[in-house]
Amino acid sequence: MNLFFKHTLYLLVYAVLIINKSYSDWATVEFLQNDGSSIGIAEGADSWFLNAPAFKFDLKNLEPGIYRIALYDGKSCLDYGISAEISNPKLKSWHTSKLLIIEANQEGIFNTTLGIKPEVFNEDSRNLISISSIRGHPLLIFKINNDELIACGVVPLRN
Repeated sequence: MNLFFKHTLYLLVYAVLIINKSYSDWATVEFLQNDGSSIGIAEGADSWFLNAPAFKFDLKNLEPGIYRIALYDGKSCLDYGISAEISNPKLKSWHTSKLLIIEANQEGIFNTTLGIKPEVFNEDSRNLISISSIRGHPLLIFKINNDELIACGVVPLRN
């Protein structure tokens, strides 16, 4: 009987891992400045238990200071359009014009994992933003004190 429970537990854990993998989406976004130079990447993944994305940032060569990351509705860094919450009012609680606030240290580095979530997490706001839903759209990094565009990265489409 003990062997039966051991194998059943093994199968249940395996099933949970398979289900988790099938419902999670991930992407790597490279952030480029206007001159084409890279300031680093962000690896994003959907949280399977919250249905909201999180990003592990590895950004370098920034001026020390505070920045905001915004989601825009365009299709490229050259034509990034308008803030996603303007074109889709359902996204208002996600504050897409300032999805995340980050601070580069004195060495110009930001390497932290941050989760994105709406102001109010309920059935109306759940699943509106995920890695899958933002694929093909630009994430912009602005200096917060003067709204200067520092860098842009497009969440890649699935192959």
